Amino acid sequence: MIVLTGGPCFGKSSSLAYLTEKLSDHGFMVFVIPETATLITNSGIDRRKMNKSKQVAMYEEAILDMQLAFEETYQQTVARIFPERKKVILLDRGIMDIKAFIPDDDFKVMLKRKKLTEVKLRDRYNGVIHLVTAAEGALPFYTGENNSARMETPEEALTIDQKIRESWLGHPHFKIIDNSTDFEGKISRAFSAISHFLGLPAPLQITEKFLVKSVQYDKIPAHQIIHIEQMYLRSKNKNEEIRIRKRGQNGAYLYFLSRKTLIEEEELITEQEYMNLTKLIDPKTDGMEKERICFLWRNQYCELDSYKGKCEGITILKVEPVETARDTSKIHIPPFIAVEGNITGNPQYNERSMAMKQKKKT
Repeated sequence: MIVLTGGPCFGKSSSLAYLTEKLSDHGFMVFVIPETATLITNSGIDRRKMNKSKQVAMYEEAILDMQLAFEETYQQTVARIFPERKKVILLDRGIMDIKAFIPDDDFKVMLKRKKLTEVKLRDRYNGVIHLVTAAEGALPFYTGENNSARMETPEEALTIDQKIRESWLGHPHFKIIDNSTDFEGKISRAFSAISHFLGLPAPLQITEKFLVKSVQYDKIPAHQIIHIEQMYLRSKNKNEEIRIRKRGQNGAYLYFLSRKTLIEEEELITEQEYMNLTKLIDPKTDGMEKERICFLWRNQYCELDSYKGKCEGITILKVEPVETARDTSKIHIPPFIAVEGNITGNPQYNERSMAMKQKKKT
């Protein structure tokens, strides 16, 4: 499941058509889940007629219920009907978009009542593509003509776009696609990002890594704090890297298994599978533990990793520039983080290398 999201007027209709065709060309069966809010609004439950916050909260709760039902029904149905085929479900918005439209406390109460957690709702998707609203960088194309449910001014669209980005902070595969090219270039870059999620060959910008000297933590903008534990497993193939990862926050965790050769493939596993796989840890390595702070800075997706245990004291900033066709040689380091230098490609700071046990001196 891959989410396409963004502020109002981000070009979803054309994007979905283009991505469906391109993915089909690569042998995938593509299924599209339409935007639940538009379905509800066009059926008569119109948010524009609501003037109380409680009404809006109930409206968004209905979206959550319907979205979950759509997703689970699609997943189960296509898995049963087409068990042997490669499948992709594209979603016109995902559940975490709801968080952008109601107060944070209302969202937390809603999840608590339904016995759900942000971690499991956010990380249930394989990838999230945020297509920036046309109100930012492509204002002449901002229109409501192709969506009768749209009611936001360009200024409101900018605010919503930012809130949606912040709602998805912490997702392990989150890409921002801006309006620095024409629209054809924009959706082409979206396909490149999705290709990366699916392990298809496609050019992708390299995440830059910096060794951190100091951080003014009180200056970090809206962010999510993620706890990560990972282990490297034994493999019969010397060119294959196998890793398991426990990832979550506030006591709620998801578990992942990844295999990396020329490409990296990742799958969600159960807690029991994770525990069983810990018995296969590569004896030459130690487990790794880190705290990750995810935030946005000048449209860049940033991850600040502070390592624990054997790597205590090491902090690394990863900066993923906005997915754009422009020259990305200039990375914008947040002013509240002082770095010692760029360590991109430095084998000393490769996590597998960091996990290796020290050889005993003889």
